[in-house]
Amino acid sequence: MENKAAIEKRQRVILSEAESKVLKWLYVKTLIPMGMTILISSSVLYFGLRTLINKASFTNYGMAPTSSMNNVSKFISTYMIIAATNLVLVIALSAVVMYIVLHDLVMPIIRITREVKLCMETGKKGNITVRTTDRLLSPLVDLLNKLLGNH
Repeated sequence: MENKAAIEKRQRVILSEAESKVLKWLYVKTLIPMGMTILISSSVLYFGLRTLINKASFTNYGMAPTSSMNNVSKFISTYMIIAATNLVLVIALSAVVMYIVLHDLVMPIIRITREVKLCMETGKKGNITVRTTDRLLSPLVDLLNKLLGNH
């Protein structure tokens, strides 16, 4: 009996065309901000490195220690600006991804759960709805409405 359950768990799931479209849509929706962040971050690092190479010249071999210290100071301050910019970009990427996940997945699921619970507690047959932009959850809501006898 356990072997049969284990085999059933391992069976490959074939996605329908609609499910594939939804997964691709979510992937693209999150990939665009990530790609933009990577592109901007790479540009900042590239141009920052070029600036560092131009500003930091340590070629006097200790003959003029004052200018070497000045160059080291410029190097460190430029590096800190680059690091701070990358930190801001990573935080912005995290905020965008969190917003997408919350807006398009978590909050609609919470709303659906609340509506199903209300229908079960009150016995009323109200139609569960989602926004037209909630493509991921529309099939689930349709099935729930049929299960609850609302359709």
